[in-house]
Amino acid sequence: MLVHGNRPRQLTWYHAGPMLYGDWGTSRLYVLGLCFMHTRHAALWFMLAMSALLLAVGWAYSVICRLYPDGGGVYSSAKQKSQSLAMLGALLLSADYVVTASLSALDAFHYLNIPYPAFWAAGSIAVLGLVNIFGPTKAGTAALVAAVLTIAFSMVIAVAAGPSLPQVHLEAATGSPIQWWTQFTAIILAISGVEAVANMTGIMVEPVERTARRAIWIVLIEIVVLNLVLTLAMLAIPLSVLGKGGVDPYTAHKEDMLRVIADYYVGPAFAAVAAVVFALLLLSAVNTAITGLVSIQYMMARDRELPQSFGGLNKWGMPLIPLAIATIIPLLTVLAVPDVGHLADLYAIGVVGAVAVNLGSCVTTFTLPLKRWERTLMSMLAVLMIAVWISIAYEKPHALAFAGVIVLSGMAARWITHNRGAIGGKVSALVEQLRDITTVGAERPADTSGLRFLVATQGNPKLVAFTLEQAKQANAEALFLYVRHIAVPMLGPANRPDLREDPEAQKVALLIQEQAKAAGVPAKFLYTVADNIAETIVDFAVTYGVNRVILGTSKRGALWRTMKGDTIQGVAQHLPEQTQLLIQA
Repeated sequence: MLVHGNRPRQLTWYHAGPMLYGDWGTSRLYVLGLCFMHTRHAALWFMLAMSALLLAVGWAYSVICRLYPDGGGVYSSAKQKSQSLAMLGALLLSADYVVTASLSALDAFHYLNIPYPAFWAAGSIAVLGLVNIFGPTKAGTAALVAAVLTIAFSMVIAVAAGPSLPQVHLEAATGSPIQWWTQFTAIILAISGVEAVANMTGIMVEPVERTARRAIWIVLIEIVVLNLVLTLAMLAIPLSVLGKGGVDPYTAHKEDMLRVIADYYVGPAFAAVAAVVFALLLLSAVNTAITGLVSIQYMMARDRELPQSFGGLNKWGMPLIPLAIATIIPLLTVLAVPDVGHLADLYAIGVVGAVAVNLGSCVTTFTLPLKRWERTLMSMLAVLMIAVWISIAYEKPHALAFAGVIVLSGMAARWITHNRGAIGGKVSALVEQLRDITTVGAERPADTSGLRFLVATQGNPKLVAFTLEQAKQANAEALFLYVRHIAVPMLGPANRPDLREDPEAQKVALLIQEQAKAAGVPAKFLYTVADNIAETIVDFAVTYGVNRVILGTSKRGALWRTMKGDTIQGVAQHLPEQTQLLIQA
């Protein structure tokens, strides 16, 4: 029997919130300086407009999370309309992730005040790419710590700046409304990161609507309130301080404005420590962007939109071809465009396009349970985002060219995948034999009497023999679970994992079939792809109502257990009390 498992829903709002902040909240570290550069002492008015847009987008994505509890990112939602539209949205989001990685890495080393920051940024992207070969899932812990510290340091800065706020130098916006609109579109990249929460819904604790809403609004309120307070603090700093050494005070600190604010209101020692924390958060955003790029490519490969080789996993569960692309492209981008302001130009067109596609797909899918007022407001917001995207494309043709290259490259890869010709009617005897013993897509086994044992294995001969012996003695059915580990998050539902696409697992399945037949033990072979092995084993144990789970001792080293956690310990902690755990050493 060939089956797939549903991902365990263990992501609470207080886990999702910090994860969202690590992607969404980093924008403050460069938006403040960019806003001051573009709008000068009228920055507060533009930040207020930006905050209103943030609130609207946050509300819209709370609705999207309700509509798509199994993944509401642009790729998943746009598939309801068209696979081509889904590809367009995913590729625009990929453009956003590319620049997120480049911009965040570059800004991190600006905050650290290190010479030649572009080279350091490229080096950090390369290192993170190499580390991700091993799929270190515990990188999220470091991101959580950095996010919490960033919030704490930002609040200290805001409180210290409080007494000086009456001295704010505030001016009205100058120029025509068209110039105001252009200035507003230059800082709209603050919405980047909102797609992250929609992609998490597939593993959120139910009810997903409430979990997502809490995560979104807590993070959103912090971002909006502190952004406005810190904007006032920025506008209260004298130009003579910002323009020390005869530099232009409006452009001198577009990369590290929050460090300057901390230095002025709290002190240089505090600012130096805060800069390290800010840099760590930015580097965690680089890691998030890399894994996001890998996930998008993997999902498209699973849906047969990219070559099958893009879905191939190494023994640590990482798709190597997508990882190489997700590392090399941002690395080359930061070397080619080593300026925060210019990268910001490239940034906005991707994220605005992805949000516009997501919103547009939702409001034009009339089977979705949207209230009339919700559909109306989301339609207006979608039109606004489309107008912003057109403005950016017109004002910044280099940004349009950048996004166009990524979209055309992805669409070309899709065309090649769909039109490379019939692979042929040659089906190996191995696959044919396997097809005879499998039932693709079964969700649950038929009810059977007697005992049922579940063993998680990738073909360990001793463990297979031990399980068959135990099952024979107890007159039990043996379920053999093969978990193909993937180290990146799944951005919504994709095609089911297919045993016929995994030659290694096919061989294991046939070997187990032969041994079970020889031993006279009823057996089934279960196959799935998952990012957490321990949770998946527990999920299958509960789904199939097994009496005993059998595990072998891990051959993984200390490095694996440090990064991934111990599988046996994870199963033991969450297995139902009535289910026995037997470890074969």
